[in-house]
Amino acid sequence: MQGLSLTGSERSNLRRGSREVGEHILEAAARVFGAKGYEAARVIDVARLCELSTGAVYSRWPTKRELFIAAVEQHGSRNTLSVSNRADLTTPEKLAALGGGLVDTQRDDEAGNLMLEACVSARRDPSLRADLAHALDIEADALTQVVDHGKANGEIDQNLSTEAIVLSCQTLSLGVRLAALAEPRSSGPPTSAAWKELMERFVASIRPTAPTPTPDDD
Repeated sequence: MQGLSLTGSERSNLRRGSREVGEHILEAAARVFGAKGYEAARVIDVARLCELSTGAVYSRWPTKRELFIAAVEQHGSRNTLSVSNRADLTTPEKLAALGGGLVDTQRDDEAGNLMLEACVSARRDPSLRADLAHALDIEADALTQVVDHGKANGEIDQNLSTEAIVLSCQTLSLGVRLAALAEPRSSGPPTSAAWKELMERFVASIRPTAPTPTPDDD
């Protein structure tokens, strides 16, 4: 568990109340499951990271499976929800921000690796698939609202499939995470600036297409 630790403020938050304790347990669970994987992770690892007893964890989530699912549901869509709720951004800016931040993901970001671990675990254990699908649906619903709002405002081409746009966003997110976990290629990863420019081009490609001028328009 090297590198997994809670800050002083996080420790103090654990003593504030039941809701805060639960949130920090899930934060620790996301780190532990992301770092060790579902099979190798233990509830005692989560409890130790929180400086709590295993009883404090089990009192909220009676099994490791329930703790894992809760962590996936809370953390899988957290960044998407935070960006999608920003009133100061247009729809293209929201999508560009979500895509542009992907390349900055660090390979040792355990909590960020949680969704990949969830996908792997669901493939090994079919009984987990419905729970993973629910977690992905939470994120998909948030993205759908963003896209539909953009279509209503004329910011996104209404002829494009909302489902296709949402799937491309989710696939890109998981794909970038998977690539980041692999050994670096000889050329190295793209710079943040280069990646953000590419994401802006992608977002621009789903804007409404300007009508082609005709001779009568002159």
